[in-house]
Amino acid sequence: MKIADSILAALLSLGTLGAASSSCDTSKLNTTAYLYPITKEGTTVFDVARATKRGVCDIGRHNIMADVTITPNVGQELIIPPQTCTPDNHSCLIKDEGRTRDCIYGGPRLYYTVNGDTYERIAIRLNITTESLSGGESANTTLPVGKFIKVPQCSPSQCIIQPYSFEWGVYKDLAEKFDTTVGQIMMLGPTYNYSTTAFSKDSTYPSIDLAINCTLLSNNVTVLS
Repeated sequence: MKIADSILAALLSLGTLGAASSSCDTSKLNTTAYLYPITKEGTTVFDVARATKRGVCDIGRHNIMADVTITPNVGQELIIPPQTCTPDNHSCLIKDEGRTRDCIYGGPRLYYTVNGDTYERIAIRLNITTESLSGGESANTTLPVGKFIKVPQCSPSQCIIQPYSFEWGVYKDLAEKFDTTVGQIMMLGPTYNYSTTAFSKDSTYPSIDLAINCTLLSNNVTVLS
């Protein structure tokens, strides 16, 4: 599995790449859930995980995040879940296992950039080659937030678009379940990042749109760029 250098560095800084120690004393764990305010610009979910001694994926799923690699904004608050002996720092990360597609199946066509985006990171979310998306621009330069990027689309292809009540997990979980990509889910709801309301007193789950069962409709494919 290939992991982007910045993400790998963040994981290494957590110091919990493998299973937790067998000597973990459950009686000493902090099992209280609480809100953690983001007060410093550039604070990542990996930073929060390290500061609170939680797994980055545990935090991601408790906050039903789009992607834990998106840097939160100052003023946001994240739910910190109960501490466990087996913090999860891996299962929510998107695997980069040799992307060969140069276009997405179905749609949409426009990706709206968020905090920390690079062409490389976006291409991984879309499961397409970085070169097909970047058009020769630098792959790892951080892009400005709020930039629309046209995504190459395979033609003919289609996806089924349907509403979905997002009750648990991260977008990677949904992408694997519904045969789509994290990037395509993000394009259907470009302003969604995370939610703490699902576990509040008056619990409400965010409603998002999914592009599911995205497939080619022919063996003769044209790339719409």
